[in-house]
Order: sequence, then structure tokens, then C-alpha cells
Amino acid sequence: MQQMDSWLKENKHWWWWVPDIKKLDEEAILEGVMNYGRWKDFLFLKEQFGLEKINSLFFYMTKEKKRVNLRPEKIALFGNYLNKYASH
Repeated sequence: MQQMDSWLKENKHWWWWVPDIKKLDEEAILEGVMNYGRWKDFLFLKEQFGLEKINSLFFYMTKEKKRVNLRPEKIALFGNYLNKYASH
């Protein structure tokens, strides 16, 4: 968890409006990385959360929620990646 806390602190600019970034949930973290991060940031989350968790969160964020906060090009990119590499 220490590694995640320091990583969140390094990337606070993605959640500049959040007073305590340690209280971010996994969905908010994934959303920030998918919208603003680089591939190495996604790979870090993949290592921390696991691909199955990311796939589950992504499905929830893009199919079940009424409001989607990911840009269409990010939905396409990560949708294709997860369809190929995450087991169903």
C-alpha cells in the first residue's frame, strides 16, 4: 500500500481537487489513469489491481453507470486491450 500511496502523491495533479488522495477509490484512480496517464501508469495499476479487477471496473464504468467520465478514444483503446487480454 505504501507504493500506491507514494504513486498517488506523485500524480496528484490528476486529482488536484481531491483534498486527501488516499481516500480515492479504485474506480477514481483507474479513471484518472485512463484519461490522463501514460502506458507505464496503466501497467503500474495492472500490477497493483490485477487485470481482472481493472476489467471489472472498466465494464462498470462504461456499461453500468449512467454517466461515463472516460473520453471515447480511451474507451476504444482500453476496451480493445481488455477484450484481448482479460479473460472473460
